[in-house]
Amino acid sequence: GSRVVVLDGAAVALTTNLADLGRTRRYRVGPARDDVGDATMVEFSVPIAGDALVPFSPVRPKAMRAEAGIIVNWIRRTRIDGDSWDLVDVPLGEEGERYEVGILDGGTVLRTEIVNAPEWTYPAAQELTDFGSEQREIGLSLRQLSAAVGHGREWRGRISVR
Repeated sequence: GSRVVVLDGAAVALTTNLADLGRTRRYRVGPARDDVGDATMVEFSVPIAGDALVPFSPVRPKAMRAEAGIIVNWIRRTRIDGDSWDLVDVPLGEEGERYEVGILDGGTVLRTEIVNAPEWTYPAAQELTDFGSEQREIGLSLRQLSAAVGHGREWRGRISVR
């Protein structure tokens, strides 16, 4: 029934152990002044999910035509220590840098590739196989991959090929 909850720095993560993912935990919460067995406490159970571990979607994809094909690059984001304006690049926040890149035709995924850097070349021969001609725009799906929770959040859209 509280209208305001003050978070004073005492709040902590419910778990930091990856082994807890998928398990259900029971909690009792209420006023700090009361005993955990008091009637003012509310009990509830929640499954431990990995939502907070899911990598953010990449941003600002760009595409440039080269002799070998279309060079696509993007900027990765991080969940960890990425708030400083003084950083040249944000910390990775994952075990390794991996992405799933998808080429789209409308809502259909024509092909996917896994890459280890925020750049990929869509070979000219594959573009011709997929579309029959050079494209001025391409549909793209980008996701960073996590060793702990798999696919990150998706960036999906169409970008111009310069």
